Amino acid sequence: MKKSVGSEIHMLNHMIKRNLICHVNATSIDEITLMHGWIMRYLYENRDHDIFQKDIEKTFSIGRSTVTNIIQILEKKGYVRREFVEHDARLKKVTLSEKGVQNHEKMEELIAKLDAVIEEGLSKEELELFFHVAEKIRENLIKQKLECKKGGIACLEHC
Repeated sequence: MKKSVGSEIHMLNHMIKRNLICHVNATSIDEITLMHGWIMRYLYENRDHDIFQKDIEKTFSIGRSTVTNIIQILEKKGYVRREFVEHDARLKKVTLSEKGVQNHEKMEELIAKLDAVIEEGLSKEELELFFHVAEKIRENLIKQKLECKKGGIACLEHC
């Protein structure tokens, strides 16, 4: 039977997610969704900049109401704060709380350990080849998305 790249990627993604969830459950890290984790990482990596809701919407290509809900959930769990900005009282920047920073750092530690397990037994050349192939796949998908939009073919909004 012929193997499918898409099926293999899907299966690996599922295995990685289950492995990560297993390790999260075994630690004191409060389980959050993948999107919440990505947003917390974005806030962590941009701590030296003012980040507003519109920045999150644009970066992750998600709607305003979705971002509002995510921020409210993260705020309720104590991971983020919304703070007024000096130069414009209408704007509120979104920042990680100390609890959010700690949770993010624990999560990054787990991800680093998982990456080490995933990369075990792979040579430097094999890893370089993997990243090269992954980049080509990404480029193909971006190209397909652009052709889809250009050709007027019905495409899902989040494509």
